[in-house]
Amino acid sequence: MSDTPIPPDVLAHILSRLPVPSLLRLRSVSKPFRALIDSDYLIKLHLHHSLQSNSNTHLIFGGDRSLSYLSLDPPSAAAAAAAAVTPTHNPLYFAIFEPVILGSSNGILCLCTTEPDNEIVFWNPLVRKFKKTKLPPAKCIQGSGRGICIKGFGYDHLHDDHKVVRLVQYCNLFKDPLHSKLEVFSLRSERWKEIGDFPYHLCKRRYLNVYANGALHWLVSKEPDLRTNFMIAAFDLATEELRFVPRPDFADFADRNNNLQASQVNMGVLGGCLCMVCNYPKTNVDIWVMKSYGVKDSWSRLISTSDGKIVRELDFLRPIVYSKSGREVLLEKNFERFYWYDLGNKTSKRFKVVGMPRFFVSEVFTGSLAQVNIGSGSRNVTKKEQNEKDSRKKDDFLSKGFRLVL
Repeated sequence: MSDTPIPPDVLAHILSRLPVPSLLRLRSVSKPFRALIDSDYLIKLHLHHSLQSNSNTHLIFGGDRSLSYLSLDPPSAAAAAAAAVTPTHNPLYFAIFEPVILGSSNGILCLCTTEPDNEIVFWNPLVRKFKKTKLPPAKCIQGSGRGICIKGFGYDHLHDDHKVVRLVQYCNLFKDPLHSKLEVFSLRSERWKEIGDFPYHLCKRRYLNVYANGALHWLVSKEPDLRTNFMIAAFDLATEELRFVPRPDFADFADRNNNLQASQVNMGVLGGCLCMVCNYPKTNVDIWVMKSYGVKDSWSRLISTSDGKIVRELDFLRPIVYSKSGREVLLEKNFERFYWYDLGNKTSKRFKVVGMPRFFVSEVFTGSLAQVNIGSGSRNVTKKEQNEKDSRKKDDFLSKGFRLVL
């Protein structure tokens, strides 16, 4: 038997390797344990370890106002033929308009409803805490018809702030922008700020913006025809400045197919890196990955396949995540099914997820202890959680010893 005190730093490193549900259960061990698990130090340490080890990875599914999530953490996930989702509370279930998933960062998901309702939620589905607010409506231009309003979500690492970016654009009959503005909402200050004009045409794809490397990315062009000279625009959330990222060189494969314009292009994120999917209908699909952000020569073709299961009747393809071993990539096809693609033998197999909607929108998020301090996933625990928060103020875990009896 041993009751030697464990230093707080050592205990924190041990706890940082556990999944979030286990840590939430351990909060009831003692007040010092709860104080340590709820501390900013352990929250950041746990997130850092999860990102570095490619662990605590989850998929959340949205559709028909229901939300559910799936853990991709088991080592055998890539080898499994099927898995089952876990239903979870939808903090915008009673909204007038059906909510959409804007994105995720550091374990925080952002949900919103469409214009003009504009309810928005910052939410940790594992900790079951959320913060809800309502955004002001986008500016309307009289006589200009219906405009485009898209939103994106990401994290400003410089100011430790989560931000929502809104891009509003109205065009005339010749598709020239009449009004095009970028606006930013800060979760820390809870205020909107207008950034400036956005004089580019947006690529009207299902996924209009992609968050990677601290920036939101869009496919844009200076001309209405986006099939040829499109560019990758990047809005840096820390500096709140617009820049451009070099795109991959599609020429080699396009020459073999003699028709680059026939390809369908969309962006994504894989392993924290910006990626691009180029679909040559009924022929081939290429997935490019930018290994060093902003460096044109770092674009490399990770996947090039003509597998019928992938290419046949393909409207949209998106890489989701690497397997734990890094030898497989999970692909989402047409918002209705998944495939594990083996990078070694270049084959794919169907991955069935029991309980997900027939047609869905999915988002990858890292399970974390990150807190958003207003709201709760269950009204019944709001008072209890507030009492726990008050009691934590009385605990100074760094001044106490932790004892683990073996």
